[in-house]
Amino acid sequence: MSIDNRPEYTREAVDGSLKRLGIEVIDLYYMHRRNPAVPLADSVGAMSDLVKAGKVRFLGLSEVTADELREAHSVHPIAAVQTEWSLFSRHVEDAIVPAAAELGVGFVPYSPLGRGQLTGRVDPSKFDGKDVRKLYQRFREEDNARLIEAIEAMASKRGATPAQIALAWLQHQSQVFGLAVVPIPGTRKPSRVEENAGGAILHLDAEELSSLGELADRVKGSRDMEAPPAAP
Repeated sequence: MSIDNRPEYTREAVDGSLKRLGIEVIDLYYMHRRNPAVPLADSVGAMSDLVKAGKVRFLGLSEVTADELREAHSVHPIAAVQTEWSLFSRHVEDAIVPAAAELGVGFVPYSPLGRGQLTGRVDPSKFDGKDVRKLYQRFREEDNARLIEAIEAMASKRGATPAQIALAWLQHQSQVFGLAVVPIPGTRKPSRVEENAGGAILHLDAEELSSLGELADRVKGSRDMEAPPAAP
């Protein structure tokens, strides 16, 4: 997959999006990945020009480091950062989340349900040949089942679903770090949208949070996708 952050491409991409969507302005425009070959100041500068031109209202970044966020924010205010964050992926708490809180930048966690694994409804042994989740080590680590089992037990006790427990934990983290957090769990059914929304009003107690945190610290397996096996 090629990543193109060149200013000229950014301008073309926005114009193309506006035309296809039939709108005059994009509310939040992300640079979803960064190409280090293009100076960040050039990329964000071009995005800033789009705000000045009235084509974009707010700017966002995805999968950047804390230093990159600070650099970008010095060029133009960044409204949101989108990066994976869940009970399976707490790496962002080391640097990028504190940086976002410091700068007043909102955080948009993608895969907040661990690509479905934290819902308790995913059986890795039943993945078909087209399911890319087979390439994630995290789905093959038996030790990770302990976290999922704890979430399921907690959900049963609370009269909630595992997904709601996982999202409630993430909402609590927004209070811990002092920043706005808006998770974006994927869903294909309206009922799942309603279910996930319930996680925003579920409050976990100190004992539950401590238990989940300890198990999350033991999670094994990289969040990165492995290369598929070579064809024979």
